[in-house]
Amino acid sequence: MKNPVILSDRASNAVRRIVTKTQETSLIGGEEVRKVIINHMKGLAINPEADSRKAKFDRLDGNYRSFLVWDYRIYYKIEEARVVVLDIILEKK
Repeated sequence: MKNPVILSDRASNAVRRIVTKTQETSLIGGEEVRKVIINHMKGLAINPEADSRKAKFDRLDGNYRSFLVWDYRIYYKIEEARVVVLDIILEKK
């Protein structure tokens, strides 16, 4: 069953910021990072728990999860009838 995937304003702005920053060094790289992030988010519609881990948000109820794409951690919440992408953050190494 497919669930709609909704991007929060914060996540949408993060995608734009990541693509713009990557395009400063490589236009092709900017397009590639956009494609990879979007394709992974599309996969959430089919199986939102695949290749993800439970996010550790102690004070929040719900099924919060995250997955890594390149150096970016994508946080989202699985709700009954949809998946909401909350934010995308550069993972510290």
